[in-house]
Amino acid sequence: MTRPPDNGPAPVAWALVAYVAAVTTAAAVLLAATWRTFPRGHWIDLLIFLAAAVASEHWAVESSLEGSTSPSLTVGFAAAILYGPCFAGLVAVGGVVINDLVISRRHWTRVVFNAGQLALSAGLGALVYRRLCAPGPVNLGSDGIAILVAAVVFLFVNDALVTVVISLAERSLPRRWSASLRDMGVLYVSMAPLGALLAYAYQGSRWSILYFPFLIYVIYKGFKLYADVRVETDHALTVLADTVDKRDGYTYQHSLRVARYAEELAAAIDLPRSEISVVVSAARVHDLGKIATADRILYKSGSLTTEERAAIVAHPADGSDLAGQFSMYTKGREYIRHHHERWDGSGYPDGLAGARIPLGARIIGVADAYDAMTSDRPYRAALSPEIALAELREAAGSQFDPELVAAFIATRETTAVAAGSLLRAKGIEAADAT
Repeated sequence: MTRPPDNGPAPVAWALVAYVAAVTTAAAVLLAATWRTFPRGHWIDLLIFLAAAVASEHWAVESSLEGSTSPSLTVGFAAAILYGPCFAGLVAVGGVVINDLVISRRHWTRVVFNAGQLALSAGLGALVYRRLCAPGPVNLGSDGIAILVAAVVFLFVNDALVTVVISLAERSLPRRWSASLRDMGVLYVSMAPLGALLAYAYQGSRWSILYFPFLIYVIYKGFKLYADVRVETDHALTVLADTVDKRDGYTYQHSLRVARYAEELAAAIDLPRSEISVVVSAARVHDLGKIATADRILYKSGSLTTEERAAIVAHPADGSDLAGQFSMYTKGREYIRHHHERWDGSGYPDGLAGARIPLGARIIGVADAYDAMTSDRPYRAALSPEIALAELREAAGSQFDPELVAAFIATRETTAVAAGSLLRAKGIEAADAT
C-alpha cells in the first residue's frame, strides 16, 4: 500500500481531521453495505490473507520524503478480486491494525487513516471487478478487462487518498502526486498484476501463496536497491561538495548555510517537502563545479583576470555536468547549473531570465548571495545582515526574483525576532536566578 511518511503525529488541523474522518466513515459504510458479500466458510482464507498482509508490510520501500510503498497492495488486490469488497476491506483493516498499532505502535490517528483508505480503495476495486466480470473463478484471459479496470480504480483511489492527506499539510497536490508517481510509480503499478496472478493461483490451491513471498522479495530488493542508490547519490555528491568547501577556510561550511537558508525560503513559499528536499540537496552541492577551479583563483584577493573570471563563471555548468553523471540527480542538476542566472537575463551560464530560471535555482541564488555577503572573503570583510538584506532588496527585480527576495527578508526578520525573544527570555531567567 501507499502510505504517508511515518514521522509522528502531525499538528492537528481541522481540515485534516475532517478529511480523515470522512475517509474512515466512507470505509465503514462500504464494509457495512457489503457485509452480505463476505464468503461464508472462508475464515481460514481470511486469516491466511491477514498473515500475508502483515508479513508484506515488513518489505515496504521508503520513497524519500514521499512515504512508502509496500507489497501489501498485492495481497489487497488479490483479496479484492477473489473474495469481494467486504473480505478485502477486512484484510486491509486487520492488516493495518496488527502491523501499525499492535506491532509498530504507530499513532492511532495514522492507523485509523491507513486502515480506512486501504479498505476503501480495496473495496471499490472489488466492486468494480464484480460489476464487470461474470460470476465464477478468476480467469486471467476472459476477465482481463475487469481486472485492468479494477486495478486502475484500486491504485488510483489508494494513491489519491494518501496524496490528499499529505497535500493538506503541504498545500501542493499536483506536485505531491507527480513526485509520488515519479519516485515509485513502477513499483506501485506492478503490484496489481502480481495480485491478479496471486488470486488466480490461490483459487487452485491455498498452498500456492507460499510461492509469492519469493516473487515479492525479488521485487522488493530491486526497488530497495533503487531507493538506496538515490540516498547514496546524495551522499556522494555531498562528500564532494564538502571537499570543495574545506579547500577554502573563508567559505568553509558555506554550502551548509546556503542549504539552511534555501530550506527556510522554500518552506516560506509553501513548497512541498519533496521539492524542498531537492532544493536543499542541490544547495548543498551548488558549488560542486569549483572542484575543478585552481586554488590560486579561489584564494585570490585581488581582481580576477579575464581567464580567471571565465574559470569562475564555468563552475555552475561544471557542477551540473558532474552531478549529471548520476542518473537520479536530473532535477538537482538544473538547479546547480542555473543558480547564477539573473532575473533580468544577464546571468550565466545560459542567460535565462525571469520565470524561465528554475524555481529551485532562484531560491539557491538568493540564499547563496546572502551567505556570500555575510561571510568573510579574501577580497572583503563580511557585511552585516542588515546591509546584506538591503543589498538583496536593491537587486530585487534585476538580479533576483523580487517575490523570493521579499519572502527571504521576511524569514530573516522572523528569525531575528525569534532570536531576540530567546535572548531576552534567557536574560530574564539569569536575572531571576541571581
